[in-house]
Amino acid sequence: MDAFIVAFRDLCNELLPILGAVCLICVIILLIKLIKVLSSVDATLLKTHGTIDLVDRSIEKVQAPLDTVVKVSDTVDKAHDATVVAVKEAKDFVVKNAGEIKDRVVSYIKEDKEEDEFKEPSPEDIIGG
Repeated sequence: MDAFIVAFRDLCNELLPILGAVCLICVIILLIKLIKVLSSVDATLLKTHGTIDLVDRSIEKVQAPLDTVVKVSDTVDKAHDATVVAVKEAKDFVVKNAGEIKDRVVSYIKEDKEEDEFKEPSPEDIIGG
């Protein structure tokens, strides 16, 4: 058993520096790739900064027409509300005064019929002109 432990110790003494060197190379490769990724992220963020400025300027240009649309929409809403109120008041008036309106229409029609019945024909009616 002691011979196995001694042989294993000798093997580890030879393999550990090689494994350490392999791990060190892997860490160096990892750091190089990480540095490349960070530099590309930095470049991307710089490009994004310009894009964000462009978007801000575009939004400022669009803000004035949007304000106009809001004002027009508000005006349309007010006109709609006024129309609704006017139609409701007209409906209420017609409902309240339906009998009187009916009587006036009937009396107007009767007057019109009476005028047609007793109307003396004019010479133009007789001649056909």
